[in-house]
Amino acid sequence: MDLLYLFSGGNVYITIIMVITLLFSLYAQYKVKKTFNTYKSIPNSNKLTGEMLAIDLKSKFQMSYLGIEKVSGYLNDHYNPKSKSLGLSDEVANKSTIASLAIVAHEMGHAKQDADNMFFLKIRNKIFPFTNIASNMAIPIFIFGLIFNSINLMNIGIVLFALVSLFYILTLPIELNASKRGLYMLKEGQYLNEGELKGARAVLSAAALTYIAALASSIATLLRLIFLRSRSD
Repeated sequence: MDLLYLFSGGNVYITIIMVITLLFSLYAQYKVKKTFNTYKSIPNSNKLTGEMLAIDLKSKFQMSYLGIEKVSGYLNDHYNPKSKSLGLSDEVANKSTIASLAIVAHEMGHAKQDADNMFFLKIRNKIFPFTNIASNMAIPIFIFGLIFNSINLMNIGIVLFALVSLFYILTLPIELNASKRGLYMLKEGQYLNEGELKGARAVLSAAALTYIAALASSIATLLRLIFLRSRSD
């Protein structure tokens, strides 16, 4: 087995799939930045900053335990289920734009999922530590198996990467549900008017592309590993 197969895909169809997923990933990143940059310059009519929305929703949902923290980085906003806290970037926390409210509402959607013990979220949180290890070890172990023609090592690499793919499979419905919850919060609480909600929906729809791209890329890589493994028999 030639190591070149790992990079070429070993099959024209596998290679085409990998190229398509790469291009889709690049498009998703471009779409997110473009959409966010569009709506981060449009103020919301209630003049609420992202931090103000987070505080209001925290009170509304009686989440006294929820921490709200500032984090560095661009579009690095997140919900941490371990510390039960929202991490908001300066661009989101301190700005009273449509984009900032959309992102905070999405992260509050995750907080609500956690509070409601959402099944998929519980499963993903449990496998997350193992996924981190698997994502770092899967490809190197598979490459060693390829170099030394060890079927067992290749199988271990495939199983580890399958765990990574499972993580992305679970992530997609979780993220889509968080956006759905977030949009409902914005509408039900009248934080945004109908026109502004369209902008918030555009921001969250663009973000969803990145999760779809990550899942597609993961599955494409897993298929490539399985194909290479089959060529070693």
